[in-house]
Amino acid sequence: MSSELIHIARAGVEIGAYVLEDVRAKLSSGELSASDHYWKPGMAGWLLLSVLPDPKRLPPFPRPEQKGGNLFDGILGRKSYQDGLLAVWDKLAEAPRECLLAEADWVELNEKVGYDIKKRCRTDLNKWYRLAVEAYLSDRYFAPEEKANLANLAFSFGLDPATAEEIHGESFASYFRVGMLTVMARAIAPKQKREQIDLLGREVPLSDAKLREAMGQVMQTVFDQRLNSLMQQEDGGEVMEPSAYAAFQSELEQMDMNLSLDAKLQARIDSAQRLWSLCRSPLREMPCELELGSEGCFWTRQVELAMNRRVTTRRSYGGFGTSIKIWGPLRYRTGSYDVERQTEQRLEKIDSGTLVFTSKRVIFTGNLKSLNFKLTKILDVTVYADALEIDRDTGGDVVFFFASGQAEAAVILRRLVKQAKG
Repeated sequence: MSSELIHIARAGVEIGAYVLEDVRAKLSSGELSASDHYWKPGMAGWLLLSVLPDPKRLPPFPRPEQKGGNLFDGILGRKSYQDGLLAVWDKLAEAPRECLLAEADWVELNEKVGYDIKKRCRTDLNKWYRLAVEAYLSDRYFAPEEKANLANLAFSFGLDPATAEEIHGESFASYFRVGMLTVMARAIAPKQKREQIDLLGREVPLSDAKLREAMGQVMQTVFDQRLNSLMQQEDGGEVMEPSAYAAFQSELEQMDMNLSLDAKLQARIDSAQRLWSLCRSPLREMPCELELGSEGCFWTRQVELAMNRRVTTRRSYGGFGTSIKIWGPLRYRTGSYDVERQTEQRLEKIDSGTLVFTSKRVIFTGNLKSLNFKLTKILDVTVYADALEIDRDTGGDVVFFFASGQAEAAVILRRLVKQAKG
């Protein structure tokens, strides 16, 4: 008897979990109703008990049609290719154990048709195996007897584990992924989720490597979805509540699901948590080398200054031309001469120095250039991967390049600008 538990719900409330044989018995006795619902790990959702599948006795693929033999079959005194498939299907239909043929059965079949059926009909036998997989998974309910039957078919058709998984691997990986996502969405304790995921993993005929791959794909999807739900846009930056992320990490740890995050993603998470705290904590003054009087220094860092420069005038020679030396440095150039003028803005790094945000101003002190403008003149602050752009109402935009920390600087500057503008 199977030990697999089927969860039963009535009127939207789960009322128990029973082994499959008991569910069928309770249905027969009237203790359970066809209008009740059932679910087990692997299924995408709850279904009515009225559609609970019954054990299938016939091969899970259609019987092939009868066709005549070809010229070579007649010359060689053997049955046709189709006769071999028919003989195998009929033998499977009457086999004592469902979907299982012994070696003696194959000897008998080969003698009957006059050739090695496994060898000659290999393509169709593999196709039958694939059709069996599709039939067993069509209702999103992979029963224990179906797993046994599939193993019997693999043995009967001479499929080693690697070849069988090559045929059914992606189908069962997809079945596992959908089932695991369903489990992850259930409102149950993390340890219960892990137990149901492990049960689902034991039910599917997948190698450990394939199972780990499928589980990793699901966890990556779950992690990305949860991370996106935790991330918020605030004050032009991406922020995340540290306690909410810690609770998510705790849930993963209780499930023994540990994802390895690349450096870029980890940096994004760390930055979002820092910005969350920075957006909510009071701005704090810090030491500064400048004499600021009554103004407080709230941020300072070594940066590089870049500004837009206007580039104009480009010379070019038109038409076919050549250059002929006349005498000494004098040369004669043939072809027309034209001057094409163009004007474009080009961002150029022009200096390095110290950037300071005070309660009233932005101050940059460089080796070649200094800037000093009021916070009230700032229209917008834009953050880039390695830079901070400040849009001013007069004097043009300025860009500061950072080694790190530009997102935090942007949050502080925006908060200071809001305070300065009231």
